[in-house]
Amino acid sequence: MATIPFTKLETVGNDFVLVERSAAPTADWAQLAVELCARRYSVGSDGLLVIWVESAEVHLRFFNPDGTEDFCGNGLRCAAWYAFRRNWVGEAFAIHQLGETVEMVVDPAGRVTAVMPPARFDPPAIPTTAPGELWEAEVCGVVGTAVSTGSAHFVILCDELPADGEFLRLGPEIENHPLFPERTSVMWVRPDSQRHLSMRIWERGVGETMGCGTGATASACVWFRKQGLSGSVELESQGGVLEIEMEDWRSPIRVECDPEELFTGLAEVSGAALGTCAQMSER
Repeated sequence: MATIPFTKLETVGNDFVLVERSAAPTADWAQLAVELCARRYSVGSDGLLVIWVESAEVHLRFFNPDGTEDFCGNGLRCAAWYAFRRNWVGEAFAIHQLGETVEMVVDPAGRVTAVMPPARFDPPAIPTTAPGELWEAEVCGVVGTAVSTGSAHFVILCDELPADGEFLRLGPEIENHPLFPERTSVMWVRPDSQRHLSMRIWERGVGETMGCGTGATASACVWFRKQGLSGSVELESQGGVLEIEMEDWRSPIRVECDPEELFTGLAEVSGAALGTCAQMSER
């Protein structure tokens, strides 16, 4: 076995293993995510963050526990907090992730604000095989809307959040529906008022999670579009509350949260996951 240094971070119930790219420059990141994110067997998390600075700019990659790469809003904000705390950046900077450049602000107390790109409902952006927008469309017997906020989501507005049986049946069924060739996350959203929504989250490549930043923004955009709203809204999941603000559903989205560093350590991983770097880390 080999070892790799990591930092464990969390915000609104989403936990992440963060690794600096320089610690394993030849790593198979997908395999490393599978190993490091496995709960009860390794550090355990909702995903792997790989961070580095290049030409004075911060870059990030995110991998789900199944090794698939994705865009991750809460991971992005945790990475921003990490870069700020290590004095890589000032209070205002940008992070590049999966083709997007996201403006970040971290205040001295550690509160992170991200300005996320506008949501997209057009089928190629999600992607979906539907000929037009999947707006309040029936999929697997439930009505929802397909939207991308950097990652694909199917948002179901409901009077009550689903019980375990329905949730565990429909989550994977919708995730893997042929309408979504790259799969989709599924957000059940209960409007408690116009300015407060509660949600239960099924993330593609993960399963149930306590928080999802892109899912919260997707849910807020669907709600704002349906209700014709502007301004702010709170999205509450099992892990906590995200504060989201936008001029309207077509505009960039401001998201605020408070990431936290839980601990650091050395994790055992296979030599195959680290590539040739394993020879440098063998015990």
